[in-house]
Amino acid sequence: MGRLIRKFLEISVLDAARQRISMLFDNFETIIVSVSAGKDSTVLYYLCVQEAEKRNRKIIVFFLDQEAEYDASIKLMRKLMDHPNVIPHWYQVPTYMTNATSLEDYFLFAWGEGEEWVREKEPNSIHKIEEEYPRRFYPFFEWYEKKYPDAAHLIGLRTEEGITRYRAATKFEGWNGLKWSTLANGTARFYPIYDWTVYDVWKFIYDYNIPYNKIYDLMFWDNYGIYGKMRVSNLIHEKSFRCLTDLPRFEPETFNRLCRRVSGIDTAARYATEKLIFNNKTLPKHYKNWKEFRDFLLTNIHNQEHKTKFEDRFAKQKNNERIFQSQVGQLLINDYENSKSFNTKKEEKDQETKDKWWKIL
Repeated sequence: MGRLIRKFLEISVLDAARQRISMLFDNFETIIVSVSAGKDSTVLYYLCVQEAEKRNRKIIVFFLDQEAEYDASIKLMRKLMDHPNVIPHWYQVPTYMTNATSLEDYFLFAWGEGEEWVREKEPNSIHKIEEEYPRRFYPFFEWYEKKYPDAAHLIGLRTEEGITRYRAATKFEGWNGLKWSTLANGTARFYPIYDWTVYDVWKFIYDYNIPYNKIYDLMFWDNYGIYGKMRVSNLIHEKSFRCLTDLPRFEPETFNRLCRRVSGIDTAARYATEKLIFNNKTLPKHYKNWKEFRDFLLTNIHNQEHKTKFEDRFAKQKNNERIFQSQVGQLLINDYENSKSFNTKKEEKDQETKDKWWKIL
């Protein structure tokens, strides 16, 4: 297997990103930028807007509003969508969002008709889709991309954030052999800032004085680390629900509205970061081992479809305490879709190494 070797260019990452975006404008009539109100997609948005202004062109800006969002995210989104060079594709349509805070209400039916929403819909957003469309998060993205097969779909992915992202962005040749692109579902995805560091992102925000999500300021003042923990996303899904512990201080009104809208919010706000309810770090005292605890959780799943999915997945995995512990982690946050990886392969290898050394010692 060949080694992946990084080659440094003679230009800055900013100049490289500008060249990539300029090339995409040369080759595609339709440029679509996906935004989330996070810092990376915000930087990508402004890079594309600057290029659009130079060429007197418009870009499409896509945002799937999950309803359970920071108020600061919505305030930023209003600014991004209001630019004269932007065609807003702000979707506020009924979609099922995973609710990792409750074992009773598995989903938030975001923007469900006749329901009391966290906030009112925006006047310039898309409120209704006349055709059939998938009502889950990732399938919705695929459906949307297929509607624009000849467009360049730009995503603010950065490979510094993890080896999985590095592999996704660079392993396979995409459009015209570009390593910072992929071909999927008959469409071309591009990652113009894939080689940026978090410092590059914040330097661009500072140098060009661009608007950004003010929730980052609250996180910074609260001593959040800039790697990993500063996450701006849907407030209730399996990868970000722990932010609910700080939401009552950061945005008390948003917290109150979420409590009225979604079950499990108050419990998650109290216990999401502790070794209780949502955490699989410590085995509860009244269970002999992780397998017994896992089996108890499996037995008490009310939704038979979800229970079957868990059982089928677990049946394919090894039987040891480390794996059982990982499975408990997924059960506690109702991750029946296997969206949050607990890295069972690494845990298996670590356990095998430990067992080997115990035998030697």
